[in-house]
Amino acid sequence: MSVAPVKFQARKTIEQVEEGNDLAPKFDDRGLITVVTTDADSGEVLMQGYMNAEALQLTIATGEAHYWSRSRQVLWHKGATSGLVQTVRELLIDDDQDCVWLRVDVAGGASCHVGYRSCFYRKVPVGGDFDTKQAEGHVDLEWTETEKVFDPEEVYGDAPNPTIL
Repeated sequence: MSVAPVKFQARKTIEQVEEGNDLAPKFDDRGLITVVTTDADSGEVLMQGYMNAEALQLTIATGEAHYWSRSRQVLWHKGATSGLVQTVRELLIDDDQDCVWLRVDVAGGASCHVGYRSCFYRKVPVGGDFDTKQAEGHVDLEWTETEKVFDPEEVYGDAPNPTIL
């Protein structure tokens, strides 16, 4: 893929990072930055992932989400296999530039490799709800989505699961 290079600025001062116009992302000790991805229209959280410098550069240059897969240790163009491409409508960076927020439109309506719309398809009971729903210290998750948008076996076939247990 040939794209125009995206150059990040060196981090020099707090003022530059927090109040300036320079894009100077702070990658962690593994070279990664956290990414929260939401539906651009509804605001629903679709997924949380990571980018390395190359993934962030490609996302900016192409307007389509790219991530770094920690489990597979590879650059990942979201939707390259499934067709469920995330087109970036807006890319925001937090105040100290160590977290990215993508607001996206999703082709095919799903972002989760398990087949659900969002990767956040179960919730944990909290507070009084937790007290009434736990059984002997075991937390039962509650499903927030019950219908899959696509069948992962049809889309990915025998490809290895993108996550590792």
